[in-house]
Amino acid sequence: MVIGAILLTGASLTASVLVLQVAVLPLLFKYNKSVHRKIVFSNCINYPKNLDFERPSSCNVLGCRNYKIDFHSAVDKCAVELGVWHIIPCSLFRELFVVHDNLTLEKRLHNELKRTHSTVILYCHGNSNHRASPHRLQLYKVFQEMNFHVITFDYRGYGDSTRVRPTENGVVEDALHVYTWLMECVKDNERRSIVIWGHSLGSSIAANLVSHLDKLCSERGVACLPPPRALVLEAPFNNLLEEIERHPFSKFVSWLPYYKDSFVKPFSSEYTFATDQYLSSVTDIPVLMLHSKGDKIVPYELAVKLYERIKCSRKEDGATVEFHVFDKGHNDICEAPDLPRVLTNFLKLIKEDAVNNINMKNR
Repeated sequence: MVIGAILLTGASLTASVLVLQVAVLPLLFKYNKSVHRKIVFSNCINYPKNLDFERPSSCNVLGCRNYKIDFHSAVDKCAVELGVWHIIPCSLFRELFVVHDNLTLEKRLHNELKRTHSTVILYCHGNSNHRASPHRLQLYKVFQEMNFHVITFDYRGYGDSTRVRPTENGVVEDALHVYTWLMECVKDNERRSIVIWGHSLGSSIAANLVSHLDKLCSERGVACLPPPRALVLEAPFNNLLEEIERHPFSKFVSWLPYYKDSFVKPFSSEYTFATDQYLSSVTDIPVLMLHSKGDKIVPYELAVKLYERIKCSRKEDGATVEFHVFDKGHNDICEAPDLPRVLTNFLKLIKEDAVNNINMKNR
């Protein structure tokens, strides 16, 4: 009797799982846009919780000031406020404790950003959590030790930014306004020190921004902004549809005969995130790709496809494209001991290329 009851219970559970996989999940994925949005923008995942973003030191970030960027969204037709952190290089820590004038700490750090000769990283984070996630804090420390300034922010719907439903156009608009603010902060002759860094979904957001920069500025009736010095893509994918198809969750349903029609294609109606298409039209911006063969979220093969697509789109005189592979996972490339060396060599290379190009034009 006991064995029969156990077998009957097991059979019932198996049947329930099969019904869920075969009938319920396909309908849920195919017609529920809320499910699509939560997979693409996992802003419901919020760890650590209950942080005071206005006091970065309480979030375990040293040498940081909080900032707000306000604008009227052309995408959502509403006011949007973005939470932004400016994290200073370790070399400026002394400025935090030595008072030279009557300026506030925030004003002094802002002045340091305006006159900096150091690299400035504009960081676009991935699809979950916020700018104070532990692995992001660890990456900021790497940047600080390399004496970079870091500008990191939360998209709408994330962190302490306005709670508006994020969309692809919306988060790209957010990145545009932060980039505009940063360009206004930095002197004209130092604007080429800005590097846009995107992680995972943020890599596609960054690629979208740089490829449509002129168009985005024109649509808003503002002067066109100069491009960044370089683009760094950490754990990037080539396009969203292939990423959805290769995502670990898809293994539960990929055996279904109608898998692509029910689970993959529905995403194409609202989301693009076609990093390969974006960067195929941008051939004059150096690109550094960082990926791990052990990445379980974004398969290494998708990064290879992206790299090959970018390389094919650039002629011999096109800007540098480099691809470095690490023995890490999706969120821990920041722990790789040779990451600073890779970044230093890449920045040195593109600086030399820029000098050579100037010399060629002056001949």
